[in-house]
Amino acid sequence: MTTQRRSILLVRVSWRVDAVTGADRAVSSLAAALAAAGHQAVIATAAEQCDGNGLPGVIVEQLDLPLTLPCTSHALREALITNEAKIQRSLSMLIARRHIDTVTLVGALWGLGRLRTALPHGVQRVLVVPAPPHEQDMPPALAYADTIITPYDTVLRQATTAVWPTRRWRVVPNTPLHEPGVPAPVARKAEAPVRVLAPAGQDVGVLELIAAARAWHRHVEIALSPPGPDDISRGRALRQQCQMLADRAPNITLEPVPGWAEIPGWLAEAAAVITPCRRPTSNMTALEALSQGTPVIAYNSGILSDLLQPLHDGPQRLLADVMHGPNALLFLVDKLLADPATYRAACQAAQSRAQDFRPARIAQLFCAALS
Repeated sequence: MTTQRRSILLVRVSWRVDAVTGADRAVSSLAAALAAAGHQAVIATAAEQCDGNGLPGVIVEQLDLPLTLPCTSHALREALITNEAKIQRSLSMLIARRHIDTVTLVGALWGLGRLRTALPHGVQRVLVVPAPPHEQDMPPALAYADTIITPYDTVLRQATTAVWPTRRWRVVPNTPLHEPGVPAPVARKAEAPVRVLAPAGQDVGVLELIAAARAWHRHVEIALSPPGPDDISRGRALRQQCQMLADRAPNITLEPVPGWAEIPGWLAEAAAVITPCRRPTSNMTALEALSQGTPVIAYNSGILSDLLQPLHDGPQRLLADVMHGPNALLFLVDKLLADPATYRAACQAAQSRAQDFRPARIAQLFCAALS
């Protein structure tokens, strides 16, 4: 089946090419998948970009907003309301210059979804909802959108429970940013450290995991990515607390966050990846780990259970009950690594599960959701 070539603008105020987790990483993955499928993919962002190579085939455009990023949701909301006319002109010029036919606003607030932003005739307006609906921003965002897409069945269920109108909603999963590499030999992989990649946020559960793992016999390497925009000051304090605990535990290392292009390799070289968040808002790290053949251990909660549940009754249980806390995550890792045959099967099952989220397939699903 031949798919019409589209020119898609992805709007995400906070997006940076070096994002390693969360919705901004998901934007990179979708844009790269669309570009690889032959569409024009353009990302509009207000964040200053790092130097170095960008995403192959993806165009990045700078939005001119009168605020300094990172900033809180409140500061962004006020800036958007005050400068709505200026943003409208900026987007209109960008749409005309790039011959855009689909404007995709990634988030009711951070994707400018809450703004009316009149689009030229024939240009489709898509709202991507990467996290549970926000009472303040969702009503206008839903009213203005032609199509609403969420990467997660969980978010659709929450929207339905909240009695949002969901007739125009579609589920299009995230996709890994990079294609799978050649998996490491299982025997060598099983001897590697257990790794954690998570934002330095108060609700992520990293501090509790470190406290539990201090008495563990396995080596744990933890990379804390920058916290969310509303968690910056608390994120600094959390990082300091994590460092203090890790300094007193010889089996725990806080590592620098790998570069955005090195993340798949870093995850591939782990024996297992633990995602300690009790209320996850993104599955990108878990999805990228699976694509590299690395089993992921997480709580049976939210979007990660959607991703990992198909593996739950496979070669090894990968989901822990939230009520049992971080020790349950460590127990599942030990059980997973105790038997080489079971571990090999778990690695194969992880990579097989990731086949459902291949970039070409997700790009096709995304375009199909626009019809």
